[in-house]
Amino acid sequence: MKSEILERFIEIAKLNGVEVLEIKDAEDLLKGVSYNRESHCKFNKVGVVRAISANSQEGNVLVDVSDDFKLGCVVDVDELYVIVEKDRICSSSFEAYKKAKGEDYLLFVGAESKTADIEKQLISGVQGAKKVTFILT
Repeated sequence: MKSEILERFIEIAKLNGVEVLEIKDAEDLLKGVSYNRESHCKFNKVGVVRAISANSQEGNVLVDVSDDFKLGCVVDVDELYVIVEKDRICSSSFEAYKKAKGEDYLLFVGAESKTADIEKQLISGVQGAKKVTFILT
């Protein structure tokens, strides 16, 4: 059952335009942004955060944005890398939210930020990262 949930999470995330990597394939990338396993890290315009949980139905992750620094690591970046523990991937949003019990300020992240104006011009990165990558551990 757990492998089905993981496979579904990866499938939906990719359909949402999110790259999904294994941690071994992302180690050099994480070293390049000075990430050293803290829950939130920001280096230039690159953010790295640890997901509290993930939702396989929607292919998104739940992250802590309880202060300005943590929020900035998620929305004030061009690239966002989210560390996702495989055993924290749930089958539904409700289950993912239950894993975050006790957290006050949460945000579901499921894809890069996109918006379009009335002339149908699509722009990425207005309300958040232009590129989102999930890194599985």
